[in-house]
This record gives sequence, structure tokens and C-alpha cells, in this order.
Amino acid sequence: MSTTPTRINLKPYRLLYWPFLLPVALLIALFNKISPVPFKIYALRVNRIGQMAGNQEELCCQLDLGLLPREFRVFIHRDRPCNTVLLDMQKRILPIRNAFLPLFDVCHKLGGLGVSSMEIERYLGQDWEQWVPRTPRHLSFSEAETTEAKRQCRELGIDPDAPFVPVLSRDISYLAHIKEPTDNDSYRNDDINTYIPAMEFLADNWKVVRMGSVVGTELNTVHPGIIDYSRSGKRSELLDVYLSAQCAFFLSCATGLDAIASCCFRRPVLYVNFLPVSNAPILKPGSILIPKKFWHRKERRYLKLSELIRSGAWDMLLPRHLDPLDIEIHTNSADEIHAVTEEMYARLQGTWTETEEDRENQKRFWSQYAKFSPNYKCVGLIGRDFLRENPNWME
Repeated sequence: MSTTPTRINLKPYRLLYWPFLLPVALLIALFNKISPVPFKIYALRVNRIGQMAGNQEELCCQLDLGLLPREFRVFIHRDRPCNTVLLDMQKRILPIRNAFLPLFDVCHKLGGLGVSSMEIERYLGQDWEQWVPRTPRHLSFSEAETTEAKRQCRELGIDPDAPFVPVLSRDISYLAHIKEPTDNDSYRNDDINTYIPAMEFLADNWKVVRMGSVVGTELNTVHPGIIDYSRSGKRSELLDVYLSAQCAFFLSCATGLDAIASCCFRRPVLYVNFLPVSNAPILKPGSILIPKKFWHRKERRYLKLSELIRSGAWDMLLPRHLDPLDIEIHTNSADEIHAVTEEMYARLQGTWTETEEDRENQKRFWSQYAKFSPNYKCVGLIGRDFLRENPNWME
């Protein structure tokens, strides 16, 4: 995965192609006004891995479900892709043709002309309508990709035919490295070393793989079953996708690569330090989450879920929005992450047990969302022990 995605620079070439493509753009615009099946060029987002995976998979799901109008469509991308392997896989199922980028540029500069569209690029890849569970997956590895990915796994010390778990903790280093503003997303960062008890628990039976393209924190563990792939010097774009696609489950804080697991390949994901809380209904079947917690400084207590909803804090992303409300965000403890990891492992092993009270706790949590919007389709789970220990999330 490239760590320096940049916009494709068309400025030096505009004097060459504008005189030829302007008449073409105007003719297509006229055609679209009279044709029942218009010609459209859609921009895709490819510079951030989460949106690149989620947006395009949602698009494929909508096409499968017949939710899009009849059109002649081609797709372009305005940025260099953050993962060329993922883009190649998407090209096998979508007509992504960057030869149309100059024509898109002409139409876009003229307001779109009813030809170019930014609609898909602006998706958030969150699948509020739960299109993904209603359709089969669309991406697949070629035989050559599979062979090479398995070779790289073995070189890293991973048996590709045995269960393994990728772990991704959001590190401030990545956005700083690609020179994007970090203040808007700093609330989502956490500390990989709070994951270590959970990782060591999993590593007693499965391989555990620390993911991340640019990380600044070293792992404080010597467990032989844990591989720091992010700092191994053996990272590859292919392996980033393969490990996400073939895992037993993905342990993450809802960032980037886990969209390949959950959206593209329908793998279960365990989300810890989940934010914003308002996004909880986007969980896919088989996934579990525990959210970060909202501490009221003045009242010296954690806020109830109903209070977060009423105040709007459940949808707030930035400290500068929460500070006026006297609210600060606390990350999950190592014990909380360990407990919910044991739950996910037991569920996958078929050894999980729960009480009627636990099932009622799930209903109480999701009922708060139903009060806000009865249209939410909640199919994921909240960690059992988290709800037991934090009853404020059910009030």
C-alpha cells in the first residue's frame, strides 16, 4: 500500500486535450438529454484504503440489487491508488478506465454537464442499508495472486492454511507521513500495546499479525506467535489485501484495512475503541464492537448512551466539538479488549455461552438506536462483558 497517494496532475496536458475533448463533452451532454440510457463517468476514491474498499464494494452490491438507474458507465480515479493490487481486483469486475480521465476533467470543470459525477467518490463506505450482507462477495484472487500471497505468508512465518488474526491499531504516524491533517482524526488513534493481552491470548493457538503501513509504536511482547508485519520489512500490497481477506477474524479499531475484511470478503471483525458511536448499526453479521467511553469532566461520570444521543455527542468526532460539552473520550482498557477478544474467539469456536440477561442487554443497547431511528438495521453485537460492566450504555 502506497504511503504517499497523490492527485494525478493533469495541468500540464490540458492545453493538449481540451480543444479535442470539449466538443466531445458537449456532444455527450446533448446525447444524455435525449437518450433514455445516458453515458456517465464516475470518479472513484482510491487514495484511502477504507473508502477504496468500502465504496466500490457497495457500488457492486447496488448493481447486483438493481438499485441504480440504467446507464452506460465507466469509472475513473483522480488519485494514484493507495493499493494497486486492490485496484486491479476491482478492475476485473468494474469498467475502470482511466483513459477517460481527461474527458472527466473537461466535464467536471464545466459543472459535470450531466456526464461526470463525484457521487461515488463521496461515499463513506459505511453501508447503512446493509447491502453487503444481501449479496455475494465480488472480489477474488487470481491463481497467480493466491500462489504469490501464500509464498509471502510462509516467508513471513505464517501458515496460509491455518487460522490467523490481523490486528490493526490506528497510529497517528500514517496521516502525518502522507502530510494529511491529523487533528480531524486524532480521536480515533489508540495504543497498540493495550491490545497485547488479547494478542497473546490468541497467539497461544493462532498466528497474530500486527498490520499497518506506517507505525510509530513498537510492540512490547516477545510471544513467538505474534508477528509485527508492519515493521518486518516484508510488507506488500498483495499481502495487505490477502491477510485481510483470508483471516479468521480481524481485530481493529474501525480503520482502513478492516473494510477489506468486512465489506469485500465478508470476514467477521472485532472492533475495539469504536467511534463514532452513531455508526454502530453499520456492523456486519458476525462482528462485535466495544466503543470508546465518554467521560463528563464536571459530573465525574461516564455518560449514558441516551445522553450521548440527545446531546449529539454520539456523532461528534473532534475534541473541539466535545470540549464545550465538558466531555473527553477514554479508550478501552487492555482488560476490556482482552475480554471481548475471548468472546469473539469462543463464538468462532462454537463454545460461547450466554444468559438470557446477556441477550436482554443486547436488546436494551440497540433499543436506544431504535428510539432515534426505527430504520436502523442492527445486525452486529456489543461485547458481553462490556455491557455487563457498563450499564450506562443500555440507558
